[in-house]
Formats: sequence, C-alpha cells, structure tokens
Amino acid sequence: MSKQTTIDSDIKFMGIGVHTNSKSSIILKPSDPGTGISFKRTDIKDPNKNTINANYKNVKSTYYCTEISNEFDVSVLTVEHLLAAIFGANIDNIEILIDGPEVPILDGSSKIFMDGIQDSKIVNQGQARKFIKILKPIVVNHNNAHASFTPNDKLIVDAQIDFKHQLIGKQKMEIEINHDNFLNEISNARTFGFLEHAEKLHSMGYGLGVTLSNTIVLTDKNIMNTGGLNSTDEFVRHKILDICGDLKLADYRIIGKFTSVCGGHNINYLALKELFENKDSWQLVEIDEGIEPSKNIRHIEQQKLVNQ
Repeated sequence: MSKQTTIDSDIKFMGIGVHTNSKSSIILKPSDPGTGISFKRTDIKDPNKNTINANYKNVKSTYYCTEISNEFDVSVLTVEHLLAAIFGANIDNIEILIDGPEVPILDGSSKIFMDGIQDSKIVNQGQARKFIKILKPIVVNHNNAHASFTPNDKLIVDAQIDFKHQLIGKQKMEIEINHDNFLNEISNARTFGFLEHAEKLHSMGYGLGVTLSNTIVLTDKNIMNTGGLNSTDEFVRHKILDICGDLKLADYRIIGKFTSVCGGHNINYLALKELFENKDSWQLVEIDEGIEPSKNIRHIEQQKLVNQ
C-alpha cells in the first residue's frame, strides 16, 4: 500500500456504451509514477487535444453517469465502473486508450474490468504513494441527497439508499474499501434502472445501449432479468461501486469515511469539490510500512494535486 503501482502489460476490453449504444474498445497501458489515470481518445487525431485526466476538476456531467472532459470539450462518459475497478485494485497510474466517447458497459458492474486487471501483474513502481487524510468533517446536502467526509484511520464507505420499490426499499451497507472487500463484496454489483423511465431517457439520448445483460431492469413490482439478483442488496452495493469510481477522481486514495444518503454521482462530485475547497480539512500524507500503525503516517507539505 505504500508504493505507487501500475500494470505490467496492456489490457484490452471491448463492448458497447450503455448510453450511446456505440461500440468501443479500450486498452489499459502501464504509466509512469505520478502520472495518475488518464484517458486518450484515439479517434481524436490531434495529440494536443485528445487526453483527459481523470480528475474531479474535469467532470463535465453527472447526469446518469460520470462524464469527464478536457479544455477542448473532448469527453469520455460512463467512466465510473472502470475507475472503480482501478480503485479497487489499488492501481495509481494507468493510461487508457479509448476509440470512442463512452467506456463499454460490459456486464454493468466492475467485475470484468477487475478480473482483467488481476490477470496482469501489478508492478510496484518504487515511489511513495500519497494519501489524502481527512482531518475535519466535510458535509454536503443537495436536493434530497447527503454526503460527508469524516476522519477515520481507514477508507470506509457507508451508503444508504431508499427507493419506493418492493425489491429495493431502504438498503444500507458500510464497508472498508480494500482489494479483497471490493473484489468479493462490491465488484459484481450491477447498474440498475426502471422500465418506466426508459422512454424519457431515450428521448434525451441516454440508455440507448441498455440490455438485460448489462443492466438490472425493474418493472413496477419485479425485475426483468431471468437470472435474478447477485444479492438482495445488490442495489446499495452498486452505489458503493459508483462511489469508489467517483472517489478515484481525487487523484489520491483517501484515508477517512465517506457517507452517502440517497446519493449519486452529483453529490459525490460536490463532496470532492467541497473537500478540496477546504484545505484545512485534509492533508497529504505518506505511509511508511514496517512501522507501528499509529506512528506510520508521515505528513508532507500540502501541494498541488496531480493533473490540476
């Protein structure tokens, strides 16, 4: 956990975008220490305009997915499931080549991405990994959603949802986010949507690639997927998956607790924005291995974040 990591070889995925219904392929490539996560649109030929750093400052939209863009309005949408897998695998530096505007949805979770990453050797890059340590609470309320960062000695995500559907209702889950927990408890939780919203979404250009192989589709009282749910609380687990993907936009892993109540991509983004606007609420630290846990956090001078 104390050193930066990347992958040792290229990893390729292909599929369709859940919103655009466009075919796309992505290639994950090893990247140098300190470079973070970036997307390169290979269908945009100008090398000065086709790179988008995966940073909260580059969030363009949080409407039904997280979309990031650069100063030239070149964007990539639905980045959250891939970023969640990279987050769950504890990888710091990757360049992502993509030949279209949207990351493929695959099965609607992070599991296929996570499996592909695990098939590649994870490379220790030797340089210290930095963490954002939460020092003071940050609270954001927007519409009916609530999110907060509070101090903790681990990364904890506490999510609660409340849907007026008999298969969902109120669901709550609190979990420490580490490699094993993400892989075993969160990574296979699929995205979900309601059949009654399909026509409206399509009219707005969203959800054009939804199928029963990539989305849990809920009718008034049931789900249309013949295979059923992966777990009765798959819905809140997917919310945690989305949170992990959005938190990857902080550039650094977080030491603290993130709480979400009836949240989504927008409140996740607003919470990150509020966090970084309150510089006394966090500190950039390094963790030294082999030292007593209560003494192994070394505070370093606060600095400009990567890619900002």
